[in-house]
Amino acid sequence: MSSSRPPPADSWDCNFMLPGPPSRNNFGSADLSPSGLLAFASGSSISILDSRSLQLISTIPIPPPTSAGSVASLSPFVTAVKWIPISLRCDLLSTEPGSSHLLLAAADRHGRVALLDFRLRSVVLWIDPDPNPKLGIQDLCWIVSKPDSFVLAAINGPSVLSLYNTTSASCMWKYDASPEYLSCIRRNPFDARHFCVLGLKGLLLSVRVLGQKEDEVVVKELQIQTDCTELLKLERELSAGAASLSPASGLFPLYMVKFTFSPHWRHIIFVTFPRELVVFDLQYETPLFSAALPRGCAKFLDVLADPNNDLLYCAHLDGKLSIWQRKEIKEATSRNASS
Repeated sequence: MSSSRPPPADSWDCNFMLPGPPSRNNFGSADLSPSGLLAFASGSSISILDSRSLQLISTIPIPPPTSAGSVASLSPFVTAVKWIPISLRCDLLSTEPGSSHLLLAAADRHGRVALLDFRLRSVVLWIDPDPNPKLGIQDLCWIVSKPDSFVLAAINGPSVLSLYNTTSASCMWKYDASPEYLSCIRRNPFDARHFCVLGLKGLLLSVRVLGQKEDEVVVKELQIQTDCTELLKLERELSAGAASLSPASGLFPLYMVKFTFSPHWRHIIFVTFPRELVVFDLQYETPLFSAALPRGCAKFLDVLADPNNDLLYCAHLDGKLSIWQRKEIKEATSRNASS
């Protein structure tokens, strides 16, 4: 772990040109702040847009790793970005220091996590896990640990879940879920101290943070049954080569497993495996509904619940979007996102 390391002055000059399109190596990392700022990874940089006007506000390059006596190296791909979840008005012209609602967490394939002050366009804190081995970051999530404090949850490498104290930059808790491959982290909209982590094989970790000490973290393992035939085949092909400590999206880029909490119903999550949609009840620890891929659609890519209506949006690898109704839990329509 290390404290803030100021980058060279010229590396943080505001850049009003997109560095290029995101690639598969960026793991689809993007996040929308409560105030409407869209941050997404492009190579080793983060681009920030106003989601209403789609105006590019800034592009921030993440400085490369440095060590004493070493030559300059290339910056690794940014693989996760998350705004701190504070709903405050975003005044980009403010000159007051330390606008906490403009704090952005970013992580890369070398396992580094940087806390960025967007207004100042600078790193305010570096979190560097053990460099040997370098476990890339799959996903990040801000979790409330006290009424006025957050910890940062991260998936390191294929199977390790870590919680970081964002004041001391120290790892306060760690959980190894191997041989599972952890895919994504989501915070409970009804309880900011509770979050879940989903694995490619259906392992579901339900975690509650009661403070900032190791013994104040409670974890429960659940299992969502799913067909893992395709994943087992991919695992066998992977084991034929060299062992890898890459995150799940680096090992299996076309095998997506995602979930989202229902914004309307407590204890309910919506899960997409590549060929299956599952509605799962966390309280009773049981699936309520499952459905196969809609006709004419490729594998599921991601899932999002509508915050205002009882609708569920599912993205597919072929660019189509399927929309599901909660009332009868059936597919409402399917559209091509490119049309």
